[in-house]
Amino acid sequence: MTAEHHRHLAMKAVASIKTWQDCWPVWEGALSNLSDNFSDAIKVHQLGDHLREVFFATNTGARDQGSLSGGGAGWESLVTWYLNLVFSGTNAVAMRQSQAVVPRTLLDATTIRYGNHQTNTESDVCVVVYPENFNFPVLDKDFMKNLDAEVAKRIGDIELGIIQCKTNWNDNAQVPMLWDMVYRASFGPGTGIHIGKNGYSVKNLQRFTYSFVTVPSQKEGRMPSKSTQMAVKRVANLTGGNYWGLPTKSGVALSLSEIFDSNFASAFGLNVRASIQQSIDAQIGLFGP
Repeated sequence: MTAEHHRHLAMKAVASIKTWQDCWPVWEGALSNLSDNFSDAIKVHQLGDHLREVFFATNTGARDQGSLSGGGAGWESLVTWYLNLVFSGTNAVAMRQSQAVVPRTLLDATTIRYGNHQTNTESDVCVVVYPENFNFPVLDKDFMKNLDAEVAKRIGDIELGIIQCKTNWNDNAQVPMLWDMVYRASFGPGTGIHIGKNGYSVKNLQRFTYSFVTVPSQKEGRMPSKSTQMAVKRVANLTGGNYWGLPTKSGVALSLSEIFDSNFASAFGLNVRASIQQSIDAQIGLFGP
């Protein structure tokens, strides 16, 4: 058994989202053109430099609240798809946060309790990297239940990355900054703050990172562009880094294509592009028929 079973469920959940159904026919054509029909490993990897362009291929110019919400769901889904495309053939899986596709143990580990109140981070997408010899269950009706049981057994060998996805950078940069600070902190008994529940915490994981990924949706002249701007400063020191759907701009943001080497390098036995080429050749994961 392989991680492809979990990836299949994660992408099936994405495919059920109406925004994805509406946008994917347009996005798929743009992505295919940029990557020579998903046949060029370098261009597939470099899709992270072009996700903003692809995302805006379906932009209607509407700014009502419904359009903004739909845009957010679309961006999360597009990021999830791109991550899983590159992860194809590896033991890493990207998921939009949902009890249906995220193992319960990982949801428990990332739960924050403040007094009697429990909450989870705004983890729009999370990535789990399973250890090389992980015992994946058979893909049947009990797959997630059995997968969670294995995750609970091996939590100390598992890596988890939380990725907060937002279309707008300026309006949202302070949120990932604060969540990242909470997960990094050690709270004494008098604070009433506790990380994790049911005996699981992010501190039990092999590795844990928190990242921010933005389109960004602002027009060119209004996008953060300097390291001295407050929106940039707020996400400059996240444990997992700050990314956008554009080429890397030093001191401002990394291309999303950089997140694999930065946070999930252990998922790739080869380098990232060699791994993508293997999956293309073998028609594994999202490169399959």
